[in-house]
Amino acid sequence: MIIINNYGKLIVKSNKYLIGDHLGGFDQNLHSTVLDQVISLAIDNNIGSIYTAYVFPDNFKIKNIKFKYLERLIGGNGWEDLRNYNIHPEIEYKNFICSFNGSDHVSRQLLSSILNNQGHFNPKYSSKNFAYDNDWVTSHLENLNLTDIEIQLYSRFFVNNDEFNSSVYSFGHVQYDHKNNIYNLEDKLTGSFLHIVSESMATSYYPFVTEKFLYSIVTRGLFLAYAHPGWHAHIEKYYGFKLYNTIFDYSFDTIKNPVKRLIRLIETVSKFSTLSVDDWKDLYHMEQDNIEYNYDHYFSGRYKEHLAQFE
Repeated sequence: MIIINNYGKLIVKSNKYLIGDHLGGFDQNLHSTVLDQVISLAIDNNIGSIYTAYVFPDNFKIKNIKFKYLERLIGGNGWEDLRNYNIHPEIEYKNFICSFNGSDHVSRQLLSSILNNQGHFNPKYSSKNFAYDNDWVTSHLENLNLTDIEIQLYSRFFVNNDEFNSSVYSFGHVQYDHKNNIYNLEDKLTGSFLHIVSESMATSYYPFVTEKFLYSIVTRGLFLAYAHPGWHAHIEKYYGFKLYNTIFDYSFDTIKNPVKRLIRLIETVSKFSTLSVDDWKDLYHMEQDNIEYNYDHYFSGRYKEHLAQFE
């Protein structure tokens, strides 16, 4: 076993390498320092296959090395554990958005900040397991490929009062304990019109799909993700889940820059905040066929068959 930076352990098995987690993400040129190291080791040691938690295009190959997806390398057993949860509370809207932000990664600081700035963060339904200040949050913008003018403009969407910034809002989340976490979150999910999934390392530039959106799938809820560019198209193409195209505009999904993508996402959903509960229910029913399809697609395991086409 070889430790690769702080992002995972490289496991050597016969003629293949297995490397877990998000590999530190991918930059805007779609390079990963961690993956580069693994590839270099594979070439030196005549390794023919590298297994990761990423689904790469089926023609993705470097120096005759094949890249393959392995679900368990994501971390934890969320994709399997949540299959044991099959009865959820009734959908009864009391809240607009829920979002669960565990670690203090840059993208989660940005997401929780803009949600509160725009009046969408309800601490009874959304978590923020960390504290920070405005200077710390807006300083992130300087490292996310924005011009000085863009930084001046966009920083206004992330500023909040000291009380919010210094507060920690938690629901007893334990990392990877999906069997119990779902019961801590089920009322938040079924009581909210929309779950904004806070995907791992959303400032990366290549889709990394964890179990987080499945919390909405198993509770038959609507979700959008603050994730990587193309993430929604990715779960549709490679995993076979259906998007909620009737009510949501997914154009934000094509925006490369993580800050601009987040702002467009919030613009996309904010218009729903002024609607009545009855309106939310009507919109939900417009997507109910797709919601039921996704529920069955997960619990039946058909997503695995869909993925197999690309292995």
